[in-house]
Amino acid sequence: MIRTLTEHDDLELERVGYERGDVLRPVTGRPDAHRYRVDTANPLVVDGLVLLEEDAGVHRFLDTNRVPLTVRDLRRFRVLVKVSDAQPTGVEVTGVPSQPPTPELADLRDDALDNDLVDGVDFAIGTTVAPEAITFEEGFVVGYRDGGTTSTLFASRSFAQARAVFLDEACWLGAERGRGPYVGRD
Repeated sequence: MIRTLTEHDDLELERVGYERGDVLRPVTGRPDAHRYRVDTANPLVVDGLVLLEEDAGVHRFLDTNRVPLTVRDLRRFRVLVKVSDAQPTGVEVTGVPSQPPTPELADLRDDALDNDLVDGVDFAIGTTVAPEAITFEEGFVVGYRDGGTTSTLFASRSFAQARAVFLDEACWLGAERGRGPYVGRD
């Protein structure tokens, strides 16, 4: 069901994972979840410019063209306000390591590892089976993989530009999980 978000929708929602995703759920109290509250006084909400899709306990926010808005977009527009930061679970995570085919990509992998990110979990170079990760693919394409689907975040003819975006996005994803140099930064 899709309807207009109103000032009466004082919702508390959560998401486990990176803010590039667009799926939120009602608060369950998971220690590794990021909690958000809808700012019902936001002008976009008051003017009816944000739609809410509710389906089987899943919430998605849409613009007036019915395009999903990511959690990052909703925070940038101040429709969602962060209530608390996720706590690291203390579980040792491991992933399937990337096997970069060129020295250039091997250096990129080493740089990501030097930032305390986990290969196959926070990032992947080339194909991956990771459920949620920042990816770097041939043609200098930076993507975000979530739930088996990869969406393009950035594409360039310049390796240097794509490399910078890849490391930045991977560090933000790692920070959401309590790893890397961006931990504690907003």
